[in-house]
Amino acid sequence: MGSGLTERNKQRTRREIAEAAGQLFLERGYAASTVQDIANAADVSPRTFFRYFPCKEDVITAIASSSMDDVLGHLAGHDASESLVSVLKATFSAVLGPAIDDPDGARAFQCMLRDIPALRGRWLEEQRRNRDRLAEELRPWFDERSSAVARHLAAGAALLAIDEVMTMWADDPSLRDPLGLLNEAFQILDGPSIFPKKR
Repeated sequence: MGSGLTERNKQRTRREIAEAAGQLFLERGYAASTVQDIANAADVSPRTFFRYFPCKEDVITAIASSSMDDVLGHLAGHDASESLVSVLKATFSAVLGPAIDDPDGARAFQCMLRDIPALRGRWLEEQRRNRDRLAEELRPWFDERSSAVARHLAAGAALLAIDEVMTMWADDPSLRDPLGLLNEAFQILDGPSIFPKKR
């Protein structure tokens, strides 16, 4: 039990440092935010920062990982008797709540990912791991004889849909919130095929 509590404390500290860093990146800019600034904002020492993150850009992996933690937490509240598309749509809609509550901050975060290659690269690396995590949790929705490819394609398609939705939404200030685009994306994924047939 002690080891479990220790691990939860570590995960909480890691998430708090990453959230403090993300806020600083938005307020001051990525280049202007030093490790010392991040450590001060998170109320830890630089030594503690480096215990969790090898370098400054690695904090983005914790943000992506924490986002997937939230996705899997919402997913656990659904039953395999529900359609997978409706479950994924409900799950990601819930996780997009902060973007709806703070659209300016969410848009700025998406632009930051787009404009800073180091952060975008780390984000994409973590999204690949997130795809594997999500694919494993989708197992109850697939027949036991189904290929692992099916689960990984479903997980990958869902994450790609979210990425595209957030990118398009961030680039178009006229869009009030991303939920309309999210619904459209999952309607397309739920169609008979996303590939146009040759005429």
